[in-house]
Amino acid sequence: MKLTDYLLDRIFSIIAFFTAVIFSAGILWIVELRNEFIVLVEVIFCISFLLSLLWDYARKRKYYHALWTLFDKLDDKTLLAELVEKPGFLDGKLLFQILRHTNKHMNDKLAEAYAANQEYREYVEMWVHEIKTPITSAHLIIENDKNISTIRIDDELNKIDHFVEQALFYARSTALEKDFKIEKTTLKVLVHEAVKNYSKQIITAGGKPVFENLDIPVFADRKWCVFIVGQIIANSVKYTNGGLLLTFEGTAFDGGCCLSISDNGIGIAAADIPRIFDKGFTGENGRKYKKSTGIGLYLCRKLCDKMNMEISAASNLQCGTTIKITFPKDHFYFEQA
Repeated sequence: MKLTDYLLDRIFSIIAFFTAVIFSAGILWIVELRNEFIVLVEVIFCISFLLSLLWDYARKRKYYHALWTLFDKLDDKTLLAELVEKPGFLDGKLLFQILRHTNKHMNDKLAEAYAANQEYREYVEMWVHEIKTPITSAHLIIENDKNISTIRIDDELNKIDHFVEQALFYARSTALEKDFKIEKTTLKVLVHEAVKNYSKQIITAGGKPVFENLDIPVFADRKWCVFIVGQIIANSVKYTNGGLLLTFEGTAFDGGCCLSISDNGIGIAAADIPRIFDKGFTGENGRKYKKSTGIGLYLCRKLCDKMNMEISAASNLQCGTTIKITFPKDHFYFEQA
């Protein structure tokens, strides 16, 4: 709070005071009081008024400076009303009470929103589990009556199953800590399970998986990591040029390990690379392939962030794409010789 701003805010009081000083000096002169006494009285008034202004400015400036400092330091700004000290001046006390009431109202609204979101998420999870039953039944019916039509229907059911699974993981991603289990596994196990889940799509695309140096042990959540790898495989299948070649390669280093997933598909434009993990972004490929949703890689990034993992992409048009998933040291385990 600047002194000039403070004085401008009290300009009416200052004008009123000096007007009173002039009138009081005139009255004292009319009653024929000695000029020395008139000057002394007016000086006492001015000094008292000036000191009161400076004292009021100093305490308010100190309080509001501390308030701004606390606000800047807080990661969660909504905690300001809970941590700020109660001031000793009236307008500060009023502000303090308003902050407290506003904070309470906001917390009530947040609690309502959280409850509504939780209820919706639980409904989505329940719906996903329920919808999987008729999908599984349809797969069994097709298995017992295979022909060209039912095989095509089965392919479409696989796509539905993929989107249903995506919806389930999206719903759970907001509360990952409730469904998170770290266990010892290997890159090989994670990759092979994901490839198995998408084996039919890979075969349909004429794909050939290649595995290199995947016997690297890691501590990770197996289910979530398999889902991430699966989303990357699904993208490679979707944007293939035909004769898909998928290469899975593991690399160990001092700070952890890295899983690289490369394909020989249509690639990604250089301008789109920085945004491919943004929610809903489909880019140049999305405009050519209408089935793109821009959710798969967004989910991969979101889940990796929550699990303290890193994911990045490198690509050139018509030269394929490489997605790298990095497991940090605390997720990584070296077998002792």
